[in-house]
Amino acid sequence: MAGDSIPPEFRTYIETSYTFIPKNDEERIADNLIDLAAAGMDTKQPLKVVFEQVAKFIFRQFGFSEVAIGLKDRKDPVWKYEVALGFSKDTELRILKVRYNKDDMYSQETFPNLKLGKLSELNVAEGLPPSEADMYDRQKMLNPKRTSSADFMLGDSIDIWMLDDKKEIIGWIEVSSPKDRKLPSRTTTRWLELLGSLCAQIVMSRWAEDEMRSKKAAVP
Repeated sequence: MAGDSIPPEFRTYIETSYTFIPKNDEERIADNLIDLAAAGMDTKQPLKVVFEQVAKFIFRQFGFSEVAIGLKDRKDPVWKYEVALGFSKDTELRILKVRYNKDDMYSQETFPNLKLGKLSELNVAEGLPPSEADMYDRQKMLNPKRTSSADFMLGDSIDIWMLDDKKEIIGWIEVSSPKDRKLPSRTTTRWLELLGSLCAQIVMSRWAEDEMRSKKAAVP
């Protein structure tokens, strides 16, 4: 057999050095991204199911107690949440009913924010619109007085944008309520941006497949 030509010591070294079991956070994140990419390419799984997997991964890996994922309607300029994880049932139902228009998605005046990276923005509690207050479980604790620049307040949230090839927003990942109540590290925001980019590619691939099927069905 061809494998017999491999020295046993070298085989053992490779098998122990490159074990499939993740040894640190970076390897665990990479493994999960590979699994999520595979799930996204499996057209038997609805996008919502893929988004649920993404939300659970963020919840486990990055320590955010609340994760929501939204998507643009393919026919109308309307954006809505598809998944909401970590909220009370009543709040989750309210979140899933929310609809945003183009001004909501692009306006700095509606949602004052600070750029964290190429694809991520911090929406600050100080600028939280009153209409958004019912999207929080602890509404009575909403307090815009920031005591430390490193704190992540109730009312703060981070949006990670999913962009198409024209740089238009086709969806977003929204995270809030970190378990340590602190702003995430730069590294965490970069991982989340990579995850958002992966989700964008999955969405565009699914939409392209749907369009192709529709065209084939329309051919007599």
